[in-house]
Amino acid sequence: MSPLPFAKKLRWFLMRFRSAHGIRRWFEKKSGGINEMFQYRPDISTCKKVIIFLPNEQDKFFVMLPFAMALAENKGSDDFLIITEEDNRYILRALGMERLSLFYNNSTMLYGEDDFYELEKRIQELKWDLCVFLQENAQLPFLYLARITKAPYRTGLKQEFPFLNIALQNSANNENIYANRNFLYKAFSINPKKAEDESIRVTHKNERLGLNSRLSTSNTLLLNLEPPITGEAWSEHDVYTMCKAFQPGWRLITIAATTKQLEPYAKVMEELEMRSNPVLLHSESIFSVLRQYPAIITLNSIHSHLFLNLSNIKVLMLEQNDDYDIPNNQSLLKFSREGNFYSLAKLVVDFLKVPK
Repeated sequence: MSPLPFAKKLRWFLMRFRSAHGIRRWFEKKSGGINEMFQYRPDISTCKKVIIFLPNEQDKFFVMLPFAMALAENKGSDDFLIITEEDNRYILRALGMERLSLFYNNSTMLYGEDDFYELEKRIQELKWDLCVFLQENAQLPFLYLARITKAPYRTGLKQEFPFLNIALQNSANNENIYANRNFLYKAFSINPKKAEDESIRVTHKNERLGLNSRLSTSNTLLLNLEPPITGEAWSEHDVYTMCKAFQPGWRLITIAATTKQLEPYAKVMEELEMRSNPVLLHSESIFSVLRQYPAIITLNSIHSHLFLNLSNIKVLMLEQNDDYDIPNNQSLLKFSREGNFYSLAKLVVDFLKVPK
C-alpha cells in the first residue's frame, strides 16, 4: 500500500472521533470552503453538461428515472452522467443507459475507501454546468461529491448550503416524490406526457412483438408477491382467494424479485398449480417479458413504481401508500386491499376491456 492512501485512511479514521458538526465543517472545507458567488440563470434547462445523482431508495429511483431519461435525450457520455447504486445497473442496461452511468456500492462508499476515491476521480474528469442532486437525507460524502463537480448550479430538492446552492421546491411545499417529479418537469421545461411516452418507447427496444398483436397470454395476469414498502405482506389466503376469484376465465402467474420472496407461498402455489418466476424483476429482458401480459396485480412495492413509470402494461395497485399519492392515469387501477377480491376480478376484467 502506498503511503498516500494510507495517510488518507488514517486521517479519516481519526476524523471519525469528531463531532457531527466538526465532520460537516471538514467536508465543507475539503470541497471548497465558502460558497462561490454566482448569477442564477432562469432557464437551467439550457445547461449542456449535466450530472445527476438519483435517489438511493430504489422505489424513488424508478419514479425519477423518466425525468433522468428526458434530461439525457440527445446527450452523450461526455455531457451527461448518472450517479446511482450498483443494484440499478440491470435496469439502466435494459434501457441502454449504462454507458451514461457511474455505479457505486453503498457498503464501500466511505471517504477513505478506494471505491470512493475512484468515483471522486471520475466525477472530476469532466467539467459540469449543472448538478441535479435528488438524494433525500443525503450523507455528507455524497454532498461532498456534488460540490466537487464544480458545477455553478447545484440543485437539490432540499438546500444543503454550501454543497448545493439552489433549492428546487414545489409550490405546495409537498415532499411527495411524484409532486417533486412534476415540479422538476416544469423547472426543466419537460413535457410530462412526452417524457412518459418516451420512457415507454425506449423500453420497446429489441422487442419482436408489436404492441397491437394479440398474445397467447392475453388471459393471464401477473401477481407480484414481493412485499410492500410499508404494511403487511401477502398472505397465503390472499393468494388463494385472488386466484380463485379470477378462475376459470383467467389465470395468474406469480412473480417476485427473488426466490426467497416466493418461498412463503410455495404450498398454496403448488396446490393451485400456479407457475412462478422468481427472477423476472431482475432480468435485463424485463420489459419484453412483462408486455406479454395485460396487467400486474401488486401492492405498493419497489417494482410497482417501475411498472407504473416505464411500462404501458396496466398496473392494478392495492393498498396505496399516502406518502406517494400516486397519480391517476389510464394504466392504473387502484383498489383497497380490504375490498373483496371477487369484486376486484370483475373490475379488472372491465378495466382491461377499455381501449388504450
